[in-house]
Amino acid sequence: MADNIDRQEEMLTAVVITFPSSHYAFQAEKACQEAGIPLLLIPLPREISADCGVAMLISPKLQERATEVLAQTGAAPSGTYQISRQRSRARLWLRVLHLDDQRNT
Repeated sequence: MADNIDRQEEMLTAVVITFPSSHYAFQAEKACQEAGIPLLLIPLPREISADCGVAMLISPKLQERATEVLAQTGAAPSGTYQISRQRSRARLWLRVLHLDDQRNT
């Protein structure tokens, strides 16, 4: 039981890629999906900016590949950030981004 509680408190990290406009975010989403990169489009997290906007959330393991895809398509990101959440608060991340094998990266 203690292992399960410790696992729920474990921190998971994901990469947030921001864009100068939602148009670029949607263009990036399409390009990454076509390249087979799992992602989530999310509202821009407040810890990054108070501005409204759309950002892309991906696994840190796929950051380099996503950057290459975005460079090829012209969907230039304006910033890249890492954010962390407790496993218990990141269920959608786990399901969509396949972070279940990540350990404090």
